[in-house]
Amino acid sequence: HYIIELVCDCTSLTQAGYVGEDVDSVIMRLWQTAGQNVERTERGIIVLDELDKLASKRNKHGGKDIGGEGVQQSLLKIIEGTKVTVNDKAKNKSHQIDTRNILFLASGAFIGLDQIVKRRTASKTLGFGTPASSSSSLPPPPGKRPLSSSFGETLDDAERTERLVKIKETEERNKARDALLDQVEPKDVLDYGMIPELAGRIPILTTLHSLTKNDLMVIAKDKERGVISQLTDLMSLNNCQLEFTEDALAAIAEMAFCKKTGARALKSIVETTLLEAMFEVPGSDISHVLITSDTVLNGACPVYTRPAEQSNN
Repeated sequence: HYIIELVCDCTSLTQAGYVGEDVDSVIMRLWQTAGQNVERTERGIIVLDELDKLASKRNKHGGKDIGGEGVQQSLLKIIEGTKVTVNDKAKNKSHQIDTRNILFLASGAFIGLDQIVKRRTASKTLGFGTPASSSSSLPPPPGKRPLSSSFGETLDDAERTERLVKIKETEERNKARDALLDQVEPKDVLDYGMIPELAGRIPILTTLHSLTKNDLMVIAKDKERGVISQLTDLMSLNNCQLEFTEDALAAIAEMAFCKKTGARALKSIVETTLLEAMFEVPGSDISHVLITSDTVLNGACPVYTRPAEQSNN
């Protein structure tokens, strides 16, 4: 008796009667994942991903929000516990599934939630007791960079300094954002657009901190699902070994960190770095490709090794 888990994308959920999936289809999919076993279905786990996309929106044109508050009301019904009818078309039967013992987990990006927490926690004192503004401690805007004090700095050093400034700014902004999200309360989720009944049924709130450079390096070097391992396997089809130096991996992690798009930036950076090699290796006698930090940062040509060169070494 193992636990059945289903990850549901809330983006496609709509109210019953409209184009899209209704909430009952989530229970139907869990039942199918459990091998159409009702008992295992009633003890499954459903992860409601992208729940923030169901936040109620104020439609300026007066249209009906078919994917917001109405879907939240339907989700509330199955989270509280109800009996959902699923139809077995193959056997021409119907089954009643009780959702009281199904564990529901909800997740989402909730972009802008930190600003709601910031407005709630901001000090409202006026007059002589007002604390000094902390705006001077904030990092400078992305468009402004502190001037370098050394006039003999080379172009590479200037680019390195600018990248380090970007990394420091991003780290400080991520720390400030994570500190605000650590103070999130159900009231902030209500202000974001969730209905009070649904927020009350999901009482435990927790947040995930932003990815750091070290986290991005671990993701990039993941042997099972990392983008580098995928491209290494692709190169091996042409009897070629792909290798990244530690400096190259650090440079990839730094560039992805500065893009502020999370781990998704790793794939585009690595593929851009290997663009030339992906055309050079097929049909050639290249047996080894070495990617250095100069290849990642400056677009230099990768180091190719051929069998004749290996035998001479």
